[in-house]
Amino acid sequence: MPISRASFQDIINRIHTVPSLPEVVMQVCRLVNDPHASAAQVNAIVARDPAMAAKMLRLVNSVYYGLSEPVNDLEKAIVILGFKTVRSVALSVSVLNAFQQQNANFNMKSFWAHAVVCAALCRLLAGKTRICDPELAFIIGLLKDLGKVILAENAPEETRAIIAVAREFRLSFYAATRKLLDTDDSELCAWLMQAWNLDVDLVVAARWQYDLDAVEGKPQARLVALAQFAEYLCGLKKIRVSGDCHDPVLDQRVWGLLGLDRNALVEVLTVINDEVDNARQFLALAAGP
Repeated sequence: MPISRASFQDIINRIHTVPSLPEVVMQVCRLVNDPHASAAQVNAIVARDPAMAAKMLRLVNSVYYGLSEPVNDLEKAIVILGFKTVRSVALSVSVLNAFQQQNANFNMKSFWAHAVVCAALCRLLAGKTRICDPELAFIIGLLKDLGKVILAENAPEETRAIIAVAREFRLSFYAATRKLLDTDDSELCAWLMQAWNLDVDLVVAARWQYDLDAVEGKPQARLVALAQFAEYLCGLKKIRVSGDCHDPVLDQRVWGLLGLDRNALVEVLTVINDEVDNARQFLALAAGP
């Protein structure tokens, strides 16, 4: 039986419960934007969730953050890492635990491996280009594909068809989705980020992650370029999600938007294996018990 072309609203109407962020994480995100906030305030909020606090300390003390000495006090860790890093750690822990349900149509293990590597590459590229705070870049890389999970959980038949079309015609998940539906994963991801009251830059970068034309001349254009470059690198290394079956191609405008030359590609590719190893450890710590 053919599948009808579901719209954005059709998919949204199928979602009975909007995945939510813990109140602790929402409060941490709000405090990050408060110039008068203190490490003690952030610590007091995180301490209300002992499981979250324990995971954050484990992550902080992992090789991922490379501290010279172990830190056993969360408030000290907050001071050392900074509020924005604490925000990205808190978001990582909560989102990784919110979206763990296994799906026969969609490989969640591959999804999260890709997401964490993409986040690490976005952070690395932001550090090189200085186009945005590296922790903002990390969150973009981590969350930008969540629309795919929303589709997998709430439109399983459509997701199965999308992946089949992508495989048959060697398309990206996005291109295959647009062939079958009147929406796509980027629109669904932006909706989720808005529901979570995340920064407008995150929402815009997620919504137009495949379309530089839509953000031409806007400050978020460079965030979209950053996401596209990280995705291109993942494609070159075959670190992909279910349904991404296309050959990696990079929009040539990305180089100028990021202020990079071709040497940057070689430099990043030389360290990507390390980023993959670090991402695996980050994933194990953030998603583990």
